[in-house]
Amino acid sequence: MHRVRLFRIFTSLLLGLVLVLALFGTGCAKPVVQEKPTIKLAEFDWSSQQLLTALLDRIITDRLGYPTERIKLSQPVTWAAMDKGDVDISPEIWFPGRQREIQPFLDKGTIELAGEIFGGAGNYWVVPRYVVEGDPARGIEPMAPDLKTILDLKKYWKLFENPEKPGLGELVGGEVGWIDESPWMILGYDLPLWKSNQSEAVMLARMIAADKKGQPLLMVMWSPHVIFSQVDLIKLENLDPDKTGEIDWDKDPYPLRTGLAEYTVYKVVRAELKNTAPAVYRLMQNMSVTEDEINGLTFRVDVNGEDIAIVAADWIAKNQNKIDQWLGK
Repeated sequence: MHRVRLFRIFTSLLLGLVLVLALFGTGCAKPVVQEKPTIKLAEFDWSSQQLLTALLDRIITDRLGYPTERIKLSQPVTWAAMDKGDVDISPEIWFPGRQREIQPFLDKGTIELAGEIFGGAGNYWVVPRYVVEGDPARGIEPMAPDLKTILDLKKYWKLFENPEKPGLGELVGGEVGWIDESPWMILGYDLPLWKSNQSEAVMLARMIAADKKGQPLLMVMWSPHVIFSQVDLIKLENLDPDKTGEIDWDKDPYPLRTGLAEYTVYKVVRAELKNTAPAVYRLMQNMSVTEDEINGLTFRVDVNGEDIAIVAADWIAKNQNKIDQWLGK
């Protein structure tokens, strides 16, 4: 009899324990927290793209709480990797130069362009500002006060005459193999100019030296570029960039009335981020910097030799309001 009573007590306790555990398991259990996916950032081999990637890396981790991973890739393989889900973001692609290789994935819908990252990209004919406006602080009078467009060089070409080819103004251009529309334009608009071929290092050294001496110099330069943070340059007005597609690049220059190509620099995102990381997707839609900002950042890295991570962190600390806008705060 005693054993029966003990058995009943034990059974009651066991059932009570089971009931408590059941109640605890159903009513008091903590919800399962979904881990945020790792955001994979493509990193290329030039400063502006690396700086933008560093900015994104810090913002995504510090402000949005997502883990990140940087993956060093070449551009042509990046879009296929993004299509497969191996890469999520690239903050810089130049159109129309890279459009052909990414277009199949845009058409497929696995990759999206998320708007411009910065404006002003392209090739330009430039002169130091004092050539047009003078520099009273240095006692420099305007040398070409009416110089606005490339066609105005018919009036001012002698300012840029080089003894190497007397009777023509020198347009300092890139090294041999660097192709732009300038030779076609010189012939098409009958400009009294010739294009010299220089390495980038020589181009920059010549422009900096001309600026220090207050001398005129005409140059083809692409933007963004650190030289715009080193020398105050004026971009001459373009002519007809829509006609650059008419050029047959496989032929030697022939007379053609065209303009210098203008580019649009986009951000690229994997479309699925809209569902898997909506806050990151929103950031990519809103993020943009100015041409002056990217030139200043690359100047600190390429000229001053500062570390990209330090430059990015410094910019972020000084631009919290702008980042709040990107994040929709």
